[in-house]
Amino acid sequence: MGALIAEFMKLGFLLTLVAFGIWVGGASVAAWVAWEKGRDPASWFLIAFLFSPLVALVALGAVPARHLARPRASRPVSLAGRRRYDDAAPRGRRSAGGGEALGGVEHEAIVNVTST
Repeated sequence: MGALIAEFMKLGFLLTLVAFGIWVGGASVAAWVAWEKGRDPASWFLIAFLFSPLVALVALGAVPARHLARPRASRPVSLAGRRRYDDAAPRGRRSAGGGEALGGVEHEAIVNVTST
């Protein structure tokens, strides 16, 4: 009987360690989200650790970001490698209205008319 209780105590200790690791991991995710939103990650880690990582993530979802989104790095794209939207449509097909049909949508040419 004593061996069975010892095994349950080992299992309980192991499950406690796993739960603590998940709790710290969730608090770390909350700190990372806070950092991405321009907030202090250390204080949000502490809030998530003391209360709940789920509560902290919901609270972080409710507060606005303190900075604008970071600009993406521009990548050079050659014009020859780009695919235009009208490349998929067959060439030379005309609709009844006189405009060219691109992707099933008819458009008319815009004419710049200036009055003198």
